[in-house]
Amino acid sequence: MAAAAALASALAACALTPKPLTLQENSSQAQKDLASIIDRLEPLKGPLTLSEATARAMRNNLEVRVRQMEAMVQSSNLDLSRYDMLPRLALSAGYNWRSNDAFGVGYQPDGTISSTPSAATERVHSTANAALSWSVLDFGLSYYRARQNADQVLIAEERRRRALQNLVLDVRLAWWRAEAAQRLLPQIDAMLEQIDRSAERSRLIEARRLMPPLQIIAYRRSLLDLQQQLSARRQELAQWRAEFAELVGLRPGENYRVVSPPQGVLPPLPDLATRADDLEAMALERRPELAEERLRIRITQDEGRRQLLSLLPGINLNVGSNYDSNRFLVNNQWSELTSLVSFNLLKLLSLPAMKRTQQAAEELDKARREALTMAVMAQTRVAVTRYDLLKHELGIWNQALADDRALLRALQSTQQSGLETELELIRAGARVTVTEISRDVIHANLEHSLGRVMNSVGYDVVNAETNADETPTLANQIDAAFGKFADAHFITQAGQALRTVGVGAIVGVPNDMLGDFTESMVTVMRVMQVPVVQKTPAIEADVAVKLGPRQDAGRPVTLKITLADGSSGNMLHVVQMNSMLLDPVTRDQWKVLGEAAIFKIAENLRQLIGARPAIPRDTLTMTEGGALKLDRSWSGPRFLPSTAR
Repeated sequence: MAAAAALASALAACALTPKPLTLQENSSQAQKDLASIIDRLEPLKGPLTLSEATARAMRNNLEVRVRQMEAMVQSSNLDLSRYDMLPRLALSAGYNWRSNDAFGVGYQPDGTISSTPSAATERVHSTANAALSWSVLDFGLSYYRARQNADQVLIAEERRRRALQNLVLDVRLAWWRAEAAQRLLPQIDAMLEQIDRSAERSRLIEARRLMPPLQIIAYRRSLLDLQQQLSARRQELAQWRAEFAELVGLRPGENYRVVSPPQGVLPPLPDLATRADDLEAMALERRPELAEERLRIRITQDEGRRQLLSLLPGINLNVGSNYDSNRFLVNNQWSELTSLVSFNLLKLLSLPAMKRTQQAAEELDKARREALTMAVMAQTRVAVTRYDLLKHELGIWNQALADDRALLRALQSTQQSGLETELELIRAGARVTVTEISRDVIHANLEHSLGRVMNSVGYDVVNAETNADETPTLANQIDAAFGKFADAHFITQAGQALRTVGVGAIVGVPNDMLGDFTESMVTVMRVMQVPVVQKTPAIEADVAVKLGPRQDAGRPVTLKITLADGSSGNMLHVVQMNSMLLDPVTRDQWKVLGEAAIFKIAENLRQLIGARPAIPRDTLTMTEGGALKLDRSWSGPRFLPSTAR
């Protein structure tokens, strides 16, 4: 009967076939998963600040949850590996039955066989055993395996840190993009409505033949070009809002708002105060990737020790107590102690290969760690350079936006009417909107690059002691961490008045050309936003012009530009340049020569009046082809005491 049951089980196992999930099962599971996700999401209580959005993302982001669960699994594996080092205590019980007696015949010492069979075992009897066994070799192997699992727990924690740091960086970019979309989408919608009204009016004019057909078609085509450009931008802004909602764990389709700057004025960003070398030193100490590679060194070393330990003889110790109900035994209970030593001599042949494998693994860890070290340093340096360049670019876009708004105001103040004027107004309004979008994109990228500096050095906004049970509490702690990093590594330059500049002595310029020459110098300085005064300037610009004798190519000219202190007259900077003028020298040439004199000293003049350099000269150099490249000169990271950071 037992055989029949076993045969039936075997046949049933062989009859198993794949059973795909039905559409109803997939739909039911999807609804359960979605309900589980939505139940964990916190409802919105108002506009989101950057810190609140970061806190929500940390509590609701699924990737971070996966990293946390991985750390929990590794911690559980560590707990299990500790039990592997304990001795084995086994309890066993048995029941024995046979259909006949276990009779047998024996033989005498002289070799004769007994004619009377005998048995020493009952047909039915039970057994029990309690044994404690311990393998010294298995204990050593389990010990090193537990050490490796302990390092795996730390690696999982470093990966969780990295996931949180990347999440903080992504939320920073997404938040500023969502803020820009919140401000600009209404402007784009209003502009698109205005374009639609103008296009509809153009069709009415075309139907009544109030203007030539080609002119009205060209006008409407220009409107369509603007509409296509704005629609593409609108799609980009709408996508930004959706990406932010997904990142911070908002319910699908939920409407939200972020806290915009007062009156829509973007806050100025500070200057980076910490040297790039010091930031590199912080990155080499704090980055989770490097910490993970250092932990892998220990895991590789422990693996080598495990392999060597496996070559040693195995020593097994066993102690136990036994019981047998067989009534033919003289002693039904007894204790026993055994020891066993085993040694696989052939495994010693693998020792050279084992050493080569271990050496190769250690060299691989070293190469990977060194490559990652250089990558981390490059990332930190690029983050610093990108922050400086984007801050300079933001200034350019702010100036472009101011000019576009001034042009729009000028067009709106005119009293002219007609389709051409209306088209120019629409174009100017669209240009203001597109420029503002581009400016906000650069600002969001600049905020992202500030976060990239924080991310590149491995800065943690939360730690193991951070209370993450409530979003408001977590948001306050994150905001404090942001402020602490900014105070330690950034500085806000207080607005200070620039030193004034005046045109000093002009020598060598004809009297009838002197006014044009001087006016050209003043015009260029005003374009450079240099404060120009006529009386008591802080810095005077003196120019000496010397015309050479006439030549076939024209008249050579030498300019000597001197910057001197306005009060003491001390010389601050001297520059000389040579050029060639056409003969006879016209008024326009003297104007160009005056402009060239200021352009020659532009950077030195900006530094002397206290203005910010146009581009960070310490990080960029000009190639022979005129392209900018990153300056790779590096003196090495300067490691600071932890208290200084």
